[in-house]
Amino acid sequence: MGSGLGRIGLLAISLLTAACAEPSPIINGRWIGDIRHPGAAERMEVSIDSGGRSARISVPGWRLDQTLASSTPAGSDSLAFTAVVDGDTTRFRGTVHENAWSGEAVRGTETSRFVVRRLHPLTDREWMAIVGTYRTDDGRLLGIAPFSEFGSTPLLVNYATGRIGPLYPIARDRFLVGHSLISPVFPADTIELSYGPAMDVQRLRFAEQDHPSVVARRLATRDEAVQFANGPVTLHGTLTLPAGPPPYPALVLVHGSNALTRDVFGPWWRYFAGLGFAVLAYDKRGTGQSTGDWKQADFPTLAADVLAGVRFLRARQDIRSERVGLWGASQAGWIMPLAAAHGSREVAFLVVHAGSGTTVREEGVLYIQNELRFAGLPEASVAIGKRYQMLDDSVTRAGSGWDELRRYYEAHHTEETWLWPPRPADDWFRPYYRMLMDFDPSSSWQRVTCPVLLFFGELDANVPPRESWPPIERALRLGGNPSVTQIVLPKANHLFLEARTGGRDEYPGLSRFVTGYFDEMARWLQGQAP
Repeated sequence: MGSGLGRIGLLAISLLTAACAEPSPIINGRWIGDIRHPGAAERMEVSIDSGGRSARISVPGWRLDQTLASSTPAGSDSLAFTAVVDGDTTRFRGTVHENAWSGEAVRGTETSRFVVRRLHPLTDREWMAIVGTYRTDDGRLLGIAPFSEFGSTPLLVNYATGRIGPLYPIARDRFLVGHSLISPVFPADTIELSYGPAMDVQRLRFAEQDHPSVVARRLATRDEAVQFANGPVTLHGTLTLPAGPPPYPALVLVHGSNALTRDVFGPWWRYFAGLGFAVLAYDKRGTGQSTGDWKQADFPTLAADVLAGVRFLRARQDIRSERVGLWGASQAGWIMPLAAAHGSREVAFLVVHAGSGTTVREEGVLYIQNELRFAGLPEASVAIGKRYQMLDDSVTRAGSGWDELRRYYEAHHTEETWLWPPRPADDWFRPYYRMLMDFDPSSSWQRVTCPVLLFFGELDANVPPRESWPPIERALRLGGNPSVTQIVLPKANHLFLEARTGGRDEYPGLSRFVTGYFDEMARWLQGQAP
């Protein structure tokens, strides 16, 4: 989550020993940590080359984005640099001790403290060796997996406490677990790995603040690269088989919106495997290794991709063909009932994470209103955002009304600085959104006959439960489905992370899933796969 400013300034870095003016080799590599401004903290990253003479640094709040660096003099065992970006000078100076660099940064009249740790480089193979599901002696599960919503760094999830955080290696067998998803990094928890004779990871010890340390053994799950087809489109993915003998109940994981690969499912993927389910996670069409183009696909097409995955699993001897269900989040809430309605004899159950019962257009209007309210803006601003969104939707649907949309933007964007400029007429998003905006899932939900578990977040700006659940409830009741469980999770945002407001701006600092989410899901799923 870089600043994207792309401004390159003059940056100077040095580490001098008492004996000479040559940089110490211990500074080479990547450093990561926090810089704490008055009232806030943000992530700070530094990468120093093998000679210690140049580096790149990122402090987004100070407009440093992988900025090229060169060295300047400093004291013994000190690291110092100066950055000049657009005439603004920032000076960093601190001491290095046991692969930690801490000190003070000065920019104008602002002084900030920083701490960064030097990371131990791991190969892709070494990273993959630790990805998996772990179980404690008393049955609690932990998972390590990528979660591409927040970058490529694998994260750890303690499913018992909900704790989630990115892993930063400080040795081959020792990792910091970031205090939050992005920043701050510190105070960090720690993981220590134990390796077997073949250098395979056998167990980990997780030391989480305010909780007793836990030891968990790595489960013998197996990841298998697979592919299946929906017409001319080939979908590539990973099938994870749980420990224990087959056949297994199974889940197909269904994407939300935008370009998403299988790595968006990491935390859930590893959890379901720990519960004894085979899990199919695939790259959405047109992403990763899959062919096709998601920007040309309507919801029935994406539902057909999901059903192709279901049929692929049902044809395998190691899968219980009568126990293949779906799990999905956000946009998947429109796609999954379509798949279940068309494959009523093939889809055994649904677990829906923040799925809306409104049309796509209605959900978009609700989202802008809630996001502005959660950001603390007055109702007058909320009304402006709602009106602007509705004007923009009208332009997308009709291809006309541009002058009114532009006039409205020009009249309000100076005062309402959050207001986004209108997308061009030829922007790819307009025909894509036109294809989806009036989709109503009610008719699909009315034809869903399998058991359904629906979760909503109390603080979900995207899919507010008050408006999102009633249309689904009416449709299921009209269809006569008797097996429906609906749960609203307190303090949960759209990803079911424990939140304060639910707004997007607080995501980087969040650190755990809400209490009860994973436990409720496990209890319900166990009833679907006796």
